[in-house]
Amino acid sequence: MFVPFVVLVATSLWISRNAAARGHNFLNVLGAITAFVPIGLVAYLLLFASNNPRRHPPTRTERGALTVLLAGAASYLVGATTLPPDPYTQGIWLIGAFFGLLPVSYLVVYRRGYQLVTRPVTRRVNTLLGRE
Repeated sequence: MFVPFVVLVATSLWISRNAAARGHNFLNVLGAITAFVPIGLVAYLLLFASNNPRRHPPTRTERGALTVLLAGAASYLVGATTLPPDPYTQGIWLIGAFFGLLPVSYLVVYRRGYQLVTRPVTRRVNTLLGRE
C-alpha cells in the first residue's frame, strides 16, 4: 500500500501546484478529483494545461511531486510487464522498482529530459485539435 498512497498524494500535490501556476481557482478540489479519477488527469493535461500558459516557473515542491509521480507510474509499468503474478511478490518488488526508478525520474524532471518527449507529442496533439 506504500507506493499507491505515495503516488496518489504526489498526483494530487502536483496537479494542485500546476493549476496554481496556471491560474486555476479551485486548486485543492481539482487536485483531489484528478488524483482519484484517472481520466480527470488526462482531461486536465489536454484541456486546461495546454490552453493556459504558466505564470511562474515550477517550484521545488511541484518538481518533487512530479518526480515521485513519474517514478510511481513507471514502477507500475515495470511491475505489470516484468514481475511475477504473485500479489505478495509483486508488492515487494514494486517498492524496489519505485525506489530504483526515482533517480531516473529525477533526471527526467530536474534535468529537463522530459522536453525530448513532450515537444513532439504537444505538436501532434495541437495539430489534431486544430490549434496550429
